[in-house]
Amino acid sequence: MERFAIVGFGCAGCHALKALRAAGCSAAVDVYSDTGLPPYNPMLTTYYVKGKIPYEAMFPFGSMEQLKQELSFTLFDQCTAASIDAGARTLRRTDGTVQTYDKILVSTGARAFVPPVGTLPDERIFSMRSVEDAVRLKEALAGGTLRRVLVVGASMVGIKIVELLEERGIEVVLSDLAPHIFPTAAFAETSRRIEGELRERGIVLRFGEKTTGACEQDGRAEVSFSGGDREIVDAVVVCIGTRTALDCLAPEQVEIDRGVVVDEHMQTSVPDLFAAGDCCQGRDLSIEGTRLIGLWANAVCQGETAGKNMAGLDAAYPGNLLHNITHFMDMDFVSFGDKSLPGERRVFVDKGRQYAEATISDGRVRCINLLNLFKNSGAVKNYMLRALYRHDTPADAQMKAVLLKSGLPRELTELLMGGEGT
Repeated sequence: MERFAIVGFGCAGCHALKALRAAGCSAAVDVYSDTGLPPYNPMLTTYYVKGKIPYEAMFPFGSMEQLKQELSFTLFDQCTAASIDAGARTLRRTDGTVQTYDKILVSTGARAFVPPVGTLPDERIFSMRSVEDAVRLKEALAGGTLRRVLVVGASMVGIKIVELLEERGIEVVLSDLAPHIFPTAAFAETSRRIEGELRERGIVLRFGEKTTGACEQDGRAEVSFSGGDREIVDAVVVCIGTRTALDCLAPEQVEIDRGVVVDEHMQTSVPDLFAAGDCCQGRDLSIEGTRLIGLWANAVCQGETAGKNMAGLDAAYPGNLLHNITHFMDMDFVSFGDKSLPGERRVFVDKGRQYAEATISDGRVRCINLLNLFKNSGAVKNYMLRALYRHDTPADAQMKAVLLKSGLPRELTELLMGGEGT
């Protein structure tokens, strides 16, 4: 009987195993998890902290026991994966034992990057990525001792932390080394408008400065900035991004850039070694190259593709592109594509709180920012992605109608559908 390993059991790993079993593969599967928790959705952690969902709702696939019964696997959560010899297809566990596999999937995801924050003790520093992070922050908020908090990182996660703190009446300082909020996704004018609304709500913004030191002072945290100012807070929440969790792989054996590089079959540079999810670098449709795209939907598709190919099917995943859809503090921000790509920048809507701007090149939309244009942004996400994916195909009347009804400007809709615009 064939024996497979799935190293990392989050969204991608779970979907890979589901696809493998759905394909009729009866191989023995060893699952390695360094948490022992069932797969969870990191995007739901802030909702748990806010009290909008119960603890169990962070685990969309059910309990680990339920998954074992459904998918038939052996769980290793005490002695986990220490290293993988890609060429030999062997895995050394933390207890020293070595197991050979026919195929291995690396789906180890990414970890929150939390650099040292001066000399502050750990109990004053928080992050938001894992279930443990969420539980810890919720407990700290329940203690009622946090009156003023510094959030470092003007990211999508950072703004959700700002929102939940502000709702509790906690004073918030939001800082980032970048000059504007959402630096990887928002155009400067979009950022400026969001920042204006945040300031109106009392959020202190410190952009274009780095934290240069932090220490305890009179029972609180004193944080200094490169501009010379200081902020006195009770805690610091760091949301400056993630790093791929690839300690088990040797770069000299496998092609690794910022993540493990994979093809459309989720195959790495080594035969029978697959990768999926936030640890891997797959195809980005906007640049016709590979890139880390840390999105839940991307991990789902990559995991399913990897599982099918491990089962012996021929499955391909065409890729994805950078996109963000987020609602916060009575604002809706949507971005599709890479804002750094060259092209003509055009404003399509500038009316009150509503704003739409895009980069156009060779008659194609390369990047879009939409601010407060429609509430039901999730309902049109797939239509917009299809339009961007299939730019050269004939316009679909139903798709066009949905985009127009959602509030998307006609000129921008025509461009997305492959027309010239007006």
